[in-house]
Amino acid sequence: MNVFSWIRSNWLIIILGIVIIVLLGKETSPLVKLRSQSMENAGISLSYPSGDVAISNGKYGGVVRKVPPAESSQRMVIQDTNMSMLVKDVSESIKGIEKIAIDMSGFMVDRSLTKPEGAASGHISLRVPTEKREDALDKIRTIGVRVVSENVFGNDVTDQYVDAEARIANLVKIKAKMEVILDQAVKVQDLMEVQMQINNIQEQIDGLKGQQKYLEQTAKLTRISVSLSTDELALPYAPDSAWRPMVVFKAAVRSMIGAMRSVADVIIWMVVYLPIVIIILGLALMGRFVYRKLSIR
Repeated sequence: MNVFSWIRSNWLIIILGIVIIVLLGKETSPLVKLRSQSMENAGISLSYPSGDVAISNGKYGGVVRKVPPAESSQRMVIQDTNMSMLVKDVSESIKGIEKIAIDMSGFMVDRSLTKPEGAASGHISLRVPTEKREDALDKIRTIGVRVVSENVFGNDVTDQYVDAEARIANLVKIKAKMEVILDQAVKVQDLMEVQMQINNIQEQIDGLKGQQKYLEQTAKLTRISVSLSTDELALPYAPDSAWRPMVVFKAAVRSMIGAMRSVADVIIWMVVYLPIVIIILGLALMGRFVYRKLSIR
């Protein structure tokens, strides 16, 4: 049995094998894919910072390091809230949440809206005064059909703020001493070197004061991030252990649709490349025929 005869007799098995390979290359869990993509778009993480970590680079500037708690009667805590909500109309819900932020003397940070085939989804981030956070959350909850998940976490930056204040005080003392030296300097080179040191110290002071101001403003305005969708499967949340038949059913339907699309994609590719395959097979058969004729002679 030659290769061409085997292909003609087993063409159905070959097509099924190609379809299976394509399906195995696809994502096996559309539910996990949807949630991971939504969490990436929303900038949400399920790991929260601990209260004794001072961050002075990246988001708040400096190096991440452990610091002992500072004694302070008023702690400075930056609070963030992540919420996932099922809604009837994503676009109108985003507008309603933005209006809530404005009414609460806050503002909208960013928002996004996507309308893929199947279900619309969106995300909005806003900042409102910390003392109005609960009122804002209560009003936001009334906009949706159901709150799927809600996570509130805080980052205590009191130690970082106190540390910056101590460093500023120390730099101010050093600057005062350098200014005394500058007044006593006689040579032009000495004057220039001391002035450069003073400028460098002043830049450090300004940077630390800017960091303190940022921490103060961030602590006064809490951030609320809301992910919205008309389909619960598109929301970023950690699923519980309870069995939820409707969620499983939707995931199965989406998986079936994805498999059917993959099969359709394979068929389309085969139809497009069919003329080329026919030409190649025709040339191969012609070459085989000519070879046999020459062999007979």
